[in-house]
Parts: sequence; structure tokens; C-alpha cells
Amino acid sequence: MSELIMRTAGSDDIVQLAEMRYDYTLEDHPELTVTDEQKRDYTDEMHEFLEEAIGSENWVVWVAEYGSEIVAHAYLEMIRKVPKPGKATKPFIYMTNVYTRPQHRGLGIGTRLTQVIEQWSRELEHDFIVVWPSGRGEDFYSKNGYTACSVPMELKLSVESGQKRGSVS
Repeated sequence: MSELIMRTAGSDDIVQLAEMRYDYTLEDHPELTVTDEQKRDYTDEMHEFLEEAIGSENWVVWVAEYGSEIVAHAYLEMIRKVPKPGKATKPFIYMTNVYTRPQHRGLGIGTRLTQVIEQWSRELEHDFIVVWPSGRGEDFYSKNGYTACSVPMELKLSVESGQKRGSVS
């Protein structure tokens, strides 16, 4: 097998990244049924997202690659904080969509990828990295030095499953 390479994604990686996101979603939600039309719509939307994200100042996608196959990835969004008087303001990173292909799990690839991301983030003097892991991801992040912090709060803005939210009249 080729040497494992850690690098940032480029436009040549869009097809593999879109396929991996699709696989990741179906793996997490096996009950999900996707029609051919929905898959085409997703593919178009994901390609558009990646074309904009790759090379932008706001997003970086890190990949782990064997030969020409991407075996793991992590998406990083740089978040610029509002400045405070008397304190240097440094951006932080929201890390999401961290995924390793099933056949490459348990080999330390995800750990190596997060270590590279941590080193890169420190070199660029980001303030911190935040993740909202799924239940099965909590152990992975804990063993890689992440600690639980205050629970974020959210307000769901989209209405799903026929639930109604209050309205302003």
C-alpha cells in the first residue's frame, strides 16, 4: 500500500469528497431512501459547495490519502470572532464532517488527521477547535484531547415532520 499523505483538498478531489459525504450520510441513516433525482440534486449541491469552499478563506478540507484514494476527511470552517477591546482576537475553527472510510478505520488515520489539523491550527494561531460529535464520535475526540464544554443551545429554524412553530402576526 502507498504511503499515507495528509493534505488539503483541491478541486480534483470534489468527486471523491461528494461520494464520501453521500456514503457517510447513508451509513449514519440506513433508514434513509434516496431517489435518483434526490441523489442528482445532492451531487449538484455538494459539487457547488465544494467548488466555492475549496480555496476560499472560510473553509479548508483536510484529507488523508493512500495513492489516489481519499480514505478520510475533515471539513474546517474558520470563524472570525467579534473583536473585544484590550484583547487580541483570534479566529476559531468549527470542525465537521470528519469521516474515515469503514475499511480504513481502526488504523489511527483519523487520529493522525486530527493531529495534523491541530498542528496546522496552532501554527496559524487559531484560538480553539470546536466539534459537535455524534454519540459514537465522543470517545474518538476524548482520546484525542478534546474536552466537553458548555452545551451549546440552538433554535431550530426549519420546520420538519409537520411540527408547527409559533408565528408573529
